[in-house]
Amino acid sequence: MLSPNSPIETSRVNAIVLAARKVAPAVTSISVIQTRYYRSSPFMGDDVFERFFKDFFPPRVYKQEVQSLGSGFIISPEGYVLTNEHVVRGAQEIKVTLPDRREFDARVVGKDEALDVALLKMDSNDLPVAPLGDSDNLIIGEWAIAIGNPFGYLLLDPQPSVTAGVISALYRQIKPTSRQGANYRDMIQTDAAINPGNSGGPLVNAEGEVIGINTFIFTAGGGSEGIGFAIPINAARKVARELIDHGEVRGAWLGLDVQELTPELRERMGERDGVLITEVEEGSSAERSGLRRGDLVIQVNARRIMGLDDWEATNSCVLVGEKVRVTVLRDNEIFEFELTAEATPETSAPRSERFGLTVQNTTPYLRTKFKLRSTKGVVVVEVEAGSDGETAGVEVGDVILSLNNEEIQDIEDFERTQDRPEKGKLSLLVDRRGTRLYLSFTSMW
Repeated sequence: MLSPNSPIETSRVNAIVLAARKVAPAVTSISVIQTRYYRSSPFMGDDVFERFFKDFFPPRVYKQEVQSLGSGFIISPEGYVLTNEHVVRGAQEIKVTLPDRREFDARVVGKDEALDVALLKMDSNDLPVAPLGDSDNLIIGEWAIAIGNPFGYLLLDPQPSVTAGVISALYRQIKPTSRQGANYRDMIQTDAAINPGNSGGPLVNAEGEVIGINTFIFTAGGGSEGIGFAIPINAARKVARELIDHGEVRGAWLGLDVQELTPELRERMGERDGVLITEVEEGSSAERSGLRRGDLVIQVNARRIMGLDDWEATNSCVLVGEKVRVTVLRDNEIFEFELTAEATPETSAPRSERFGLTVQNTTPYLRTKFKLRSTKGVVVVEVEAGSDGETAGVEVGDVILSLNNEEIQDIEDFERTQDRPEKGKLSLLVDRRGTRLYLSFTSMW
């Protein structure tokens, strides 16, 4: 047996080993019990029988409890755990297991669906903590270490797995799809293997500091193919701070509406990059600072703004009370303004309900809360479990733009469709954080 101080043994203890030793004790396995609803028609797809007898034999809704697994990591001795929102979505029961086999019940303190971050709380003290690093100071090519519990349901012990790779790219923008609804911005790309069950676990640098939350992979077969993505820890840390201090992620409001530059506008601006201010809200920090409609935003803090994705990525990480430096081009001169992010003014708006979906008109509050681009349509604020809307895959924060190709600009249009009851195959066009998706379902009543 080799001595721990032997030359060979010492050479084996590299940066990856030391980083894993530093973080692994605080990496948790998360077991979630969820209730899922399934609907079935008694007509077995026979349209003729369905048309004549659907009023006498309504569809059945089945409820089933299912278990899912993910990872997380402890960020304070008091038992706060960071993970992905999708890991604990719809959870009725959450159990967190530490590598030393201690098991705790946990509750969701709060979450940010748009960022896909959730904060859990265990009732315990004196727990191991994963040190947090600085995701704004990463270098492409440096070591990246993924720690988590892949395929946890097949393993009988809670020891986390460690895989290593490098930072492959930074500031990746990933558009939502019908399978994953979040609009991931500024993601860290790595070739460190991330497999099912790793979601929510830490991505760590060679110094043993968490730099990201392992979130998802691009894959054809379900396993790791060397293209994984992590949420930057600086963004997740801000969310955690908001949730601990306020119990929710308050929408930060600058009082600006902006738009992407069209080719014609870009030509008028001298082929500059940026976003054009289209509205400055009365009484806002933007108005008080001196910003005007028609200013071209070219930089926010130290980040150059190339277009709407950069603007939204920057603003999604701004917290209420933060100072924000906005650099604009006005009449071929550069000006810099300092704004203070304020809590978004929440205004009451009428609601309407159909297909198990509760909707409202878009308001500044909802646009900030859900990071919306669209100003038309109705925003989904609630989805009833087991409803037609949930079956179709509609999510809170979606903007409904049309029903069966009939345009919906506001809540009046949405309510007008209720005067013409729709049965059978239906399709919704929704805007999910900048990407348009068609969702379909069969309405039985």
